[in-house]
Amino acid sequence: MTPPSTHTFVCPECRRSIEVDDAMRATLLETGCIVCGASVTEEDIDGTPAVE
Repeated sequence: MTPPSTHTFVCPECRRSIEVDDAMRATLLETGCIVCGASVTEEDIDGTPAVE
């Protein structure tokens, strides 16, 4: 079984960095940063999935 892919998200406002899966990545793009509410763009999320 292939492990789920993760992405590195770095908030452009509060600078928090977290690893997120594909579902959370989509949520961040739709709703913004979970810490401060700032808008999130594709550039704020590492486009290359990192496999743990």
